[in-house]
Amino acid sequence: MKTLFRKLRTKRMAVDEAGSISIEFVLILPLLLWWYAGSFAFFDAFRDTNSQGKAAYTIGDILSRQNEIDNGYIDGLESLFKYMTASDQGVWLRVSSVKFTQDIGYTVEWSYATDGNTALTTDMVYAYKWEEHYLPIIGSGETVILSESYVPFVPAFNIGLTARTMSNAVVTRPRFSPQLINTSF
Repeated sequence: MKTLFRKLRTKRMAVDEAGSISIEFVLILPLLLWWYAGSFAFFDAFRDTNSQGKAAYTIGDILSRQNEIDNGYIDGLESLFKYMTASDQGVWLRVSSVKFTQDIGYTVEWSYATDGNTALTTDMVYAYKWEEHYLPIIGSGETVILSESYVPFVPAFNIGLTARTMSNAVVTRPRFSPQLINTSF
Protein backbone atom coordinates (compact mmCIF):
# COMPACT_ATOMS: atom_id res chain seq x y z
CA MET A 1 0.00 0.00 0.00
CA LYS A 2 2.85 2.37 0.83
CA THR A 3 4.42 1.73 -2.55
CA LEU A 4 1.16 2.70 -4.27
CA PHE A 5 1.08 6.06 -2.48
CA ARG A 6 4.76 6.63 -3.24
CA LYS A 7 4.07 5.88 -6.87
CA LEU A 8 1.13 8.31 -6.98
CA ARG A 9 3.28 11.03 -5.42
CA THR A 10 6.06 10.74 -7.93
CA LYS A 11 6.55 13.51 -10.39
CA ARG A 12 6.35 11.15 -13.35
CA MET A 13 2.81 10.09 -12.42
CA ALA A 14 1.71 13.70 -11.94
CA VAL A 15 2.85 14.84 -15.37
CA ASP A 16 1.92 11.69 -17.29
CA GLU A 17 -0.87 12.64 -19.72
CA ALA A 18 -1.07 9.40 -21.67
CA GLY A 19 -4.57 7.97 -21.84
CA SER A 20 -7.06 6.40 -24.07
CA ILE A 21 -9.40 8.77 -25.88
CA SER A 22 -11.83 5.98 -26.67
CA ILE A 23 -12.30 5.19 -22.97
CA GLU A 24 -12.83 8.86 -22.16
CA PHE A 25 -15.34 9.08 -25.01
CA VAL A 26 -17.30 6.06 -23.74
CA LEU A 27 -17.44 7.61 -20.28
CA ILE A 28 -18.76 10.97 -21.54
CA LEU A 29 -21.05 9.66 -24.32
CA PRO A 30 -24.19 9.09 -22.14
CA LEU A 31 -23.96 12.63 -20.81
CA LEU A 32 -23.60 14.06 -24.31
CA LEU A 33 -26.57 12.04 -25.60
CA TRP A 34 -28.76 13.10 -22.68
CA TRP A 35 -27.77 16.74 -23.21
CA TYR A 36 -28.54 16.57 -26.93
CA ALA A 37 -31.93 14.91 -26.39
CA GLY A 38 -32.80 17.37 -23.62
CA SER A 39 -31.84 20.36 -25.72
CA PHE A 40 -33.98 19.11 -28.59
CA ALA A 41 -37.00 18.40 -26.35
CA PHE A 42 -36.89 21.77 -24.57
CA PHE A 43 -36.34 23.68 -27.82
CA ASP A 44 -39.31 21.83 -29.35
CA ALA A 45 -41.52 22.76 -26.38
CA PHE A 46 -40.53 26.44 -26.55
CA ARG A 47 -41.01 26.49 -30.33
CA ASP A 48 -44.50 24.99 -30.02
CA THR A 49 -45.45 27.41 -27.25
CA ASN A 50 -44.21 30.37 -29.27
CA SER A 51 -45.96 29.38 -32.50
CA GLN A 52 -49.20 28.68 -30.64
CA GLY A 53 -49.09 32.07 -28.94
CA LYS A 54 -48.51 33.91 -32.22
CA ALA A 55 -51.30 31.97 -33.92
CA ALA A 56 -53.70 32.67 -31.04
CA TYR A 57 -53.03 36.41 -31.26
CA THR A 58 -53.56 36.27 -35.01
CA ILE A 59 -56.95 34.58 -34.53
CA GLY A 60 -57.90 37.20 -31.92
CA ASP A 61 -56.88 40.01 -34.28
CA ILE A 62 -58.89 38.52 -37.16
CA LEU A 63 -61.97 38.28 -34.92
CA SER A 64 -61.58 41.86 -33.70
CA ARG A 65 -61.91 43.13 -37.28
CA GLN A 66 -65.27 41.41 -37.91
CA ASN A 67 -68.79 42.68 -37.19
CA GLU A 68 -70.69 39.44 -37.65
CA ILE A 69 -69.55 35.82 -37.77
CA ASP A 70 -71.11 32.37 -37.63
CA ASN A 71 -69.99 29.00 -36.33
CA GLY A 72 -68.70 27.99 -39.77
CA TYR A 73 -66.37 31.00 -39.70
CA ILE A 74 -64.93 29.86 -36.37
CA ASP A 75 -64.46 26.34 -37.79
CA GLY A 76 -62.51 27.94 -40.64
CA LEU A 77 -60.36 29.81 -38.13
CA GLU A 78 -59.61 26.47 -36.48
CA SER A 79 -58.29 25.20 -39.83
CA LEU A 80 -56.13 28.31 -40.12
CA PHE A 81 -54.89 27.80 -36.55
CA LYS A 82 -53.96 24.18 -37.30
CA TYR A 83 -52.04 25.33 -40.37
CA MET A 84 -50.20 28.07 -38.46
CA THR A 85 -49.18 25.78 -35.60
CA ALA A 86 -48.40 22.78 -37.85
CA SER A 87 -50.43 20.51 -35.58
CA ASP A 88 -53.56 18.60 -36.38
CA GLN A 89 -54.59 16.09 -33.72
CA GLY A 90 -56.63 17.36 -30.77
CA VAL A 91 -56.44 21.07 -31.62
CA TRP A 92 -59.54 23.10 -30.83
CA LEU A 93 -60.67 26.71 -30.36
CA ARG A 94 -63.30 28.39 -28.21
CA VAL A 95 -64.52 31.88 -29.06
CA SER A 96 -66.72 33.84 -26.67
CA SER A 97 -68.18 37.31 -26.42
CA VAL A 98 -68.00 38.52 -22.83
CA LYS A 99 -69.83 41.60 -21.56
CA PHE A 100 -69.18 43.51 -18.37
CA THR A 101 -71.85 45.46 -16.50
CA GLN A 102 -71.22 47.26 -13.24
CA ASP A 103 -74.02 45.64 -11.25
CA ILE A 104 -73.78 42.06 -12.63
CA GLY A 105 -70.11 41.64 -13.56
CA TYR A 106 -68.92 39.52 -16.46
CA THR A 107 -71.52 37.62 -18.48
CA VAL A 108 -71.02 35.45 -21.54
CA GLU A 109 -73.16 36.76 -24.42
CA TRP A 110 -72.39 33.77 -26.66
CA SER A 111 -69.72 31.12 -26.92
CA TYR A 112 -68.79 28.47 -29.47
CA ALA A 113 -66.21 25.70 -29.15
CA THR A 114 -65.00 23.68 -32.13
CA ASP A 115 -64.98 19.89 -32.38
CA GLY A 116 -67.87 19.47 -29.93
CA ASN A 117 -66.01 20.80 -26.89
CA THR A 118 -67.69 22.72 -24.07
CA ALA A 119 -68.72 26.30 -24.73
CA LEU A 120 -67.88 28.91 -22.11
CA THR A 121 -70.62 29.84 -19.64
CA THR A 122 -70.87 32.67 -17.14
CA ASP A 123 -70.56 30.18 -14.28
CA MET A 124 -67.30 28.87 -15.77
CA VAL A 125 -65.87 32.40 -15.87
CA TYR A 126 -66.23 32.72 -12.12
CA ALA A 127 -65.55 29.07 -11.23
CA TYR A 128 -62.13 29.11 -12.88
CA LYS A 129 -61.45 32.71 -11.78
CA TRP A 130 -60.95 33.77 -15.40
CA GLU A 131 -62.12 37.25 -14.54
CA GLU A 132 -58.95 37.62 -12.44
CA HIS A 133 -56.51 35.98 -14.87
CA TYR A 134 -57.72 36.64 -18.41
CA LEU A 135 -60.34 39.36 -18.50
CA PRO A 136 -59.22 42.97 -18.23
CA ILE A 137 -61.00 45.74 -16.40
CA ILE A 138 -63.37 47.32 -18.92
CA GLY A 139 -66.12 49.89 -18.76
CA SER A 140 -69.69 49.00 -17.91
CA GLY A 141 -71.61 47.82 -20.97
CA GLU A 142 -68.52 47.03 -23.02
CA THR A 143 -67.74 43.66 -24.57
CA VAL A 144 -64.53 41.82 -25.38
CA ILE A 145 -63.76 38.79 -27.50
CA LEU A 146 -62.16 35.90 -25.61
CA SER A 147 -60.50 33.45 -27.98
CA GLU A 148 -58.95 30.36 -26.41
CA SER A 149 -56.79 27.78 -28.12
CA TYR A 150 -55.87 24.29 -26.96
CA VAL A 151 -53.05 22.23 -28.48
CA PRO A 152 -51.81 18.88 -27.12
CA PHE A 153 -48.05 18.57 -26.67
CA VAL A 154 -46.12 15.30 -26.45
CA PRO A 155 -42.34 15.67 -25.94
CA ALA A 156 -40.08 13.88 -28.41
CA PHE A 157 -37.94 12.37 -25.64
CA ASN A 158 -38.72 11.40 -22.05
CA ILE A 159 -36.40 13.74 -20.15
CA GLY A 160 -38.79 15.05 -17.51
CA LEU A 161 -41.29 16.94 -19.66
CA THR A 162 -44.75 15.43 -19.51
CA ALA A 163 -47.43 15.32 -22.18
CA ARG A 164 -49.89 18.16 -21.66
CA THR A 165 -52.39 20.40 -23.37
CA MET A 166 -51.00 23.87 -23.94
CA SER A 167 -53.61 26.60 -23.84
CA ASN A 168 -53.72 30.26 -24.67
CA ALA A 169 -56.39 32.87 -23.97
CA VAL A 170 -56.40 36.11 -25.95
CA VAL A 171 -58.70 38.99 -25.12
CA THR A 172 -59.36 41.58 -27.84
CA ARG A 173 -61.78 44.44 -28.11
CA PRO A 174 -63.96 44.65 -31.25
CA ARG A 175 -62.55 47.36 -33.50
CA PHE A 176 -65.43 48.41 -35.74
CA SER A 177 -68.55 47.62 -33.71
CA PRO A 178 -69.46 47.61 -30.02
CA GLN A 179 -69.93 43.82 -30.01
CA LEU A 180 -69.02 40.85 -32.20
CA ILE A 181 -72.28 39.18 -33.19
CA ASN A 182 -72.57 35.45 -33.89
CA THR A 183 -75.44 34.93 -36.31
CA SER A 184 -75.65 31.20 -35.51
CA PHE A 185 -77.30 31.94 -32.14
